[in-house]
Amino acid sequence: MNDITPKQRILAAVAHAGFYLGGLGFLVLPFLIKTIWSGDDFVAGHAKQALYMQIGAFIVSLLVIPLAFVLSPEIATIAAIAFLSIAWALFAIVGAYKAMTGEEYVYPALKLVHIC
Repeated sequence: MNDITPKQRILAAVAHAGFYLGGLGFLVLPFLIKTIWSGDDFVAGHAKQALYMQIGAFIVSLLVIPLAFVLSPEIATIAAIAFLSIAWALFAIVGAYKAMTGEEYVYPALKLVHIC
């Protein structure tokens, strides 16, 4: 853990912060970082976590939000969108923070489904 350079920490944090890019940047950035720095376990590991979480959250959003509209177009939809957005954003912040402090991080949602 002591041999992690500032450059490695920044690259790993940027992979998590890709969430804040518009369009498909939240998928492209962690994918590129994981691919380009595949030989660096710390950077590639964080990028893999970020990529899997972004893909999972995107799929859940595609399923939950339309379902909420169908079931209850008022409060449930707003609550579902707010919950997903806040959780997704907070996980990205925690991941970036852990990367900047040189720690490994596994997203809680990925632990639940045993992906990583």
